[in-house]
Amino acid sequence: MDVSIGEAIRTLRTARGLSPTELAGETASPDEIDDIESGRALAPYPLLIRVADLLGEPIDKLLADVDPLALLQATIRVAQYDVAAGHPHRARDILTHLPEASFHTRSLSEYRLTLARALRGLGADEEAVALLAPLAEAAQNADDPRMAFYALRELGFAECDRGNVPAAVRLWKDALARVDALASTHAIPSHELHALALELYLHLDDLDPHAEGFDVPWRRTSFAPQPRLRAEFAPAPAPAPVSKPPKAPRERPYLAAAEQLSASAPALFAVAEGLAADALRHLAVDPARARALAEQATALLFVGRLSEAHAALHLRLGAAPGAGRLFTRLQDAYLMTAVSPGCDLAAFADEIASLLDEGELERAAMLLEMAQAIAAELPESEDLAARRARLKLTLLEMEAAYAKRPRERTSLRKQLIAYEQSFPDWGEASLHRRTCQNLIRWLAEAREFDLALRYIQKLDELMREPRPPVPFVF
Repeated sequence: MDVSIGEAIRTLRTARGLSPTELAGETASPDEIDDIESGRALAPYPLLIRVADLLGEPIDKLLADVDPLALLQATIRVAQYDVAAGHPHRARDILTHLPEASFHTRSLSEYRLTLARALRGLGADEEAVALLAPLAEAAQNADDPRMAFYALRELGFAECDRGNVPAAVRLWKDALARVDALASTHAIPSHELHALALELYLHLDDLDPHAEGFDVPWRRTSFAPQPRLRAEFAPAPAPAPVSKPPKAPRERPYLAAAEQLSASAPALFAVAEGLAADALRHLAVDPARARALAEQATALLFVGRLSEAHAALHLRLGAAPGAGRLFTRLQDAYLMTAVSPGCDLAAFADEIASLLDEGELERAAMLLEMAQAIAAELPESEDLAARRARLKLTLLEMEAAYAKRPRERTSLRKQLIAYEQSFPDWGEASLHRRTCQNLIRWLAEAREFDLALRYIQKLDELMREPRPPVPFVF
């Protein structure tokens, strides 16, 4: 760390006759102050603000060697994360405690927009609107869809908070009209744009579900409670698990160790908060690094928010009541955040196959329906594991139907023969063998022994291990 900040704190503290304990007060510990003064620790920017305030000095005194433009840009990025993560107090504090030189750099429209978003989050709607209205007008005149989108979106929330729902609906529609242009220019990261736009559509569905508009006076009186906005804007506390996972058996020590480690694994929001905390520690000494950390945290946060909005949308489109609604939401959230859902789908298919082998048809049918719903949500350009899982689910669906619907067995035998004849090269050999085993049994039951014998021979070929290649010898 550049110790000039710590040296400046020590110089000012000793000049005022304060001990580390007196300077720390309730904001930090004396050891923290000592570590910062000696350069052994980085001071989070909010702590520097409080220290400067206790010393009776502007923050400029502590940040004399920092590039004011780089600090301004990094602070805006950190504050944007804080606004999105539900920390408007911290966002306002760091934005309003910058060196004077930072405000003599370039255009401050991004700064004003971020400050307005923080103020709106704090309920200071009048101050927020005073900043947002000229920004929205200037952005529309300059054909700046990014600034217009953010400003109109925030203005809509301010109007909604004040009870002016017709104006909120109009402003949000104006903001959403710019989404296509923003998507084509990538002015806003795709995951962030999708999350913000989905949230607005969900709010519009709350307030004007049939798109009737508000050409006529609004039916509610000014004293009626405002409709509750169902989409959350700050991450909610992690819910308790629906049921505790089974404990690893004692004779499986590695599984028990994995279980213990998994219990302490951080959630996505916790990772984002850690990156933001690291950004605050580097803000005063390395603004470029702080900005990069804040951008990483924001990206993670909006992946989570997009997942939540996507799940909320699917829930409204029609899900089963009760536990089914919870499963649908968790399923959608998982599909939005999982890196390789195809591998998990393959494991799901293996479990269904085991249940069918054990004769547990009802449970297998239930899990098969769930697996097919998940498979339907996977993108077309999926990995090999997902393709193999889908291939296996197709076979398992025929197996379950054969066991439960005897009248359809003739058509199912024909389907399985066609399935085997078109079995792809990338399919697993074990699945191909299972297919032949089913055909042998099904054809024998139908007394089609000649055809069954053919598949016995094919199964024998599949059971043979391939001969290892002979090494080439010079």
